[in-house]
Amino acid sequence: MVKPHLRHYQVVGRESPSEKNPEPTVYKFEVFAPNFVVAKSRFWRMMRVKNKVKATHGDVLSCKVVKDAKLVARNYLVDIAYYSQRCGYTRMVKEFRDVSKTGAVSQAYHDLASRHRARYHNIEVLNVKSIPDHEVKHLSIAQYHAPNLSFPLLQRRIKAARKDRAIFVKKNTKRAVVA
Repeated sequence: MVKPHLRHYQVVGRESPSEKNPEPTVYKFEVFAPNFVVAKSRFWRMMRVKNKVKATHGDVLSCKVVKDAKLVARNYLVDIAYYSQRCGYTRMVKEFRDVSKTGAVSQAYHDLASRHRARYHNIEVLNVKSIPDHEVKHLSIAQYHAPNLSFPLLQRRIKAARKDRAIFVKKNTKRAVVA
């Protein structure tokens, strides 16, 4: 698991009221971003693409951090689209095991950066959902589902008893200089 470098934000916004549209539709997006400024920027990017509303003609009503209910290890399915110069837009679904949605998405960003050279601004998280153990397809995730799972203690050292330890005193090697 990787310490999540992102936060899970819920951004609510709408188009500014006008004479043409006095009661505009309110939209809510869930965004994963390092801070609220980037979260709002991602929100307006999605609004521009999906609803044809620009930030100059809109209002952000709220931007809240979403906290996970329980920190329990779960399997997450992350649906991602990313852009690369080699092959354009690519969509993929990846499985991750983590204690939070934010952690799973952070793992997805790290994975795409390492395997596909995709950076944060080129990646779009489309959907994140928790899946039960029997729906997991990848062996790297499924290996943790065994009921009697135990991890080895690597490089275990047994300390010698206090009475058996030898104490060494360094010799004084400084010699007096005779003039």
